[in-house]
Amino acid sequence: MRESGVAARGRGSALDDRGLRTVSRLRPEDWLDAAQRRLVNGGIDAVKIGPLAEDLKVTRGSFYWHFRDRNHLLETLLSQWRGQSHEMFDRLVGGDAASGMEEFVRLVHLWIDESEFDPALESAMRDWARTSDDVSAVVKAVDEERIAYIKRIFLDFGYGEDEAFIRARITYFHQVGYYTIGYNESLDARMALLPMYVSVLTGKSAPEEIAEYF
Repeated sequence: MRESGVAARGRGSALDDRGLRTVSRLRPEDWLDAAQRRLVNGGIDAVKIGPLAEDLKVTRGSFYWHFRDRNHLLETLLSQWRGQSHEMFDRLVGGDAASGMEEFVRLVHLWIDESEFDPALESAMRDWARTSDDVSAVVKAVDEERIAYIKRIFLDFGYGEDEAFIRARITYFHQVGYYTIGYNESLDARMALLPMYVSVLTGKSAPEEIAEYF
């Protein structure tokens, strides 16, 4: 029995004369991951449909199964980054009755471990923002949301509204600046200084006490 056209399309096995897939089994996430890699490695001008298709070894036509056009891809990429940021920072103050120090240690691990938080992607997003007012507005909104989450940590330390806000800004600007200037430092060196950083930034506990958290 012959398969219907819809069923055949869904199986995605057709090849053209170059051996490229003409019907994509790829998910939208695959295109987004490839776009993110190009954004990090080559900037926003490198994120184009043709090169992405070459990276994924599919035809250009496969792209349109998932996205209307390049702008749709970029909008989705930006939205994904914003959503992931929200999830990462929301977990820091997840309502589990953690102390301010425990929450701050979570924040430090988020930045230091780099398993979820990607400094290279952060830098790429900020570079992109310099070329687009719309992207710049999103990046600013993400920054403000992150600062608001960090402020909640300082409120949990017992600081008042104004001081919690200023300490949140200092903490966040410190970390963004670390990435922005591209300061190279080994993980061992960072970990050795970490208790002092945390003591200075939080104004709580001596470095010797803080070292127990790491």
